[in-house]
Amino acid sequence: MKSKTRRLFKRLSLIFGAFVMFFTLSSCTKSFCSPLDNANQIYASFGDIYSFKQGSFDVDETTAVKNKNSIQADNVDAQNQNRKTLFNSLTGLNSTSYTYTFPSDVYLNYMRDRTDKFVDTYWEVFVNGKIASFTSNDEETAEQQARIMCKHVAIYAGFNFSGSSTDKDSVIGVSELFKNMDAWYADSLADSSIGSFYAPSAGFIKDLKLNLSSPTRSTTCITPESKSFNMNGNPIYIEGKTWGQAFKQYGFLEGLLVYPFSYIVHVISSSMPANGWGAILAILVVTIIAKVVTVMNTIFQSKTQSRQMKLQPQLAALAKKYPNSQTDPEQKRAMAMEQMQLMRKNKLHPFLPMILMIFQFPIFICVWSALQGSSALADGTWLGLSLTTTVSTCFSNYANTPGALTGIFIFIFLAISNILSSTTGLWLTSWRNKKFGNPTMGDTGGIDSNKTMKYMTYIMMIFVIIMGYSLPAGMGIYWIFGAVIAIVQSIIMELIQTRNRHKLALQNSAESELSAIRRSKHHKEKAEKKKKSDKPLWRK
Repeated sequence: MKSKTRRLFKRLSLIFGAFVMFFTLSSCTKSFCSPLDNANQIYASFGDIYSFKQGSFDVDETTAVKNKNSIQADNVDAQNQNRKTLFNSLTGLNSTSYTYTFPSDVYLNYMRDRTDKFVDTYWEVFVNGKIASFTSNDEETAEQQARIMCKHVAIYAGFNFSGSSTDKDSVIGVSELFKNMDAWYADSLADSSIGSFYAPSAGFIKDLKLNLSSPTRSTTCITPESKSFNMNGNPIYIEGKTWGQAFKQYGFLEGLLVYPFSYIVHVISSSMPANGWGAILAILVVTIIAKVVTVMNTIFQSKTQSRQMKLQPQLAALAKKYPNSQTDPEQKRAMAMEQMQLMRKNKLHPFLPMILMIFQFPIFICVWSALQGSSALADGTWLGLSLTTTVSTCFSNYANTPGALTGIFIFIFLAISNILSSTTGLWLTSWRNKKFGNPTMGDTGGIDSNKTMKYMTYIMMIFVIIMGYSLPAGMGIYWIFGAVIAIVQSIIMELIQTRNRHKLALQNSAESELSAIRRSKHHKEKAEKKKKSDKPLWRK
């Protein structure tokens, strides 16, 4: 009992360690969203937080951007509703706190005036190349576009300056979120015409920022060119990032893998018609590129198994040399030592395939981050579904989610393909071990590496299905492609191994135990047919 418990503990520890590594790596990649991207996303959700109309916090329709082709058009109805819900949750009927002071009209007018002055002072930095270089088009002038972006920065971010001066020539970039909001709130408290009597409480400002920043959790900000992308029905302007920027500002994995994968998605998606099929092709290409690494690993495993098969006669000899190794501890230790010597001599390790599988996790995480972060995937729809829509939303909010049926079918195919992918590999391994013997080498400290791999495969299968329910549809499609490729890969590698087994059987003599074990029925029939065909036609 103790031995079984110890083996179970070791197996669970190994699996737990693998998943700890997986989730640790999953948190390594950073969001590519810049402060300007975040400000644009918040504005798309809430509009002008300081605007009001008879206390209802409605956008003044005379100033709202109506043109859908605008660099970032206002979705007035949705913004009004989001803003009302936000303020009601903080100070209205739905509030759970009674210590907040509601922002008065005097305070909101003050913040609106500061916003207008900020835009009048700094809008040119979005034209002269300081932050961007907007140019006039058929829909809007360069100044109109610049004022839109400057307003977003004024309300939800601010500027960083090269020195103590705060003029427009000293601007060097967009600052962290809510820089202006904090500074202007402090100014309002010091202003005798406002003060604490008209300004909201500090607790209100703190929770307001917390609720406003929730949309910035979106990581769909990787793009090599600055432009507006259609995200959930809203055109949102996203700053372009360079490869060097990915290394310097975001991290090594981001520059080495995440950005290149996302760049491939952008190029393919942008060069195809805007019907979503370009995005599907881009996901397929990225999946194939990522699978190259796993194919290399599979080839290595195949070669390792071929070496292990060649050692079977020596293993069989060891089994005869130590017939009581299962019950006699001394024989078991001696046999294990000789097995380890064979392994070292032939450069084999029973857990090497599993270790290599764990090292594939960074590739998986980086592809995951690239597809989730690609702005191009968010732009447009496929069969009516935005690829950034989560599958869970298609189930929970079916009536109000465009293309929800497509998302449901993606999840169904995701589950089926991953079950088939996992069971195909396990079935082939089980069939091979049953027919030709288990090639596992040496003492593994009481852990059956094949069983451990089996448990890890099942857990990964369940993990993928659960995560596929909560992740965007684009990731679901990636996993479907990956599962199909894995099935084909498993079948091809098994065919190669079968061919190697036949070669090995031919190389050994008829009296060889290995030849007897490895020679399949198919090989026997083939040999008999060959003998018959060698007979002269006149001979019976």
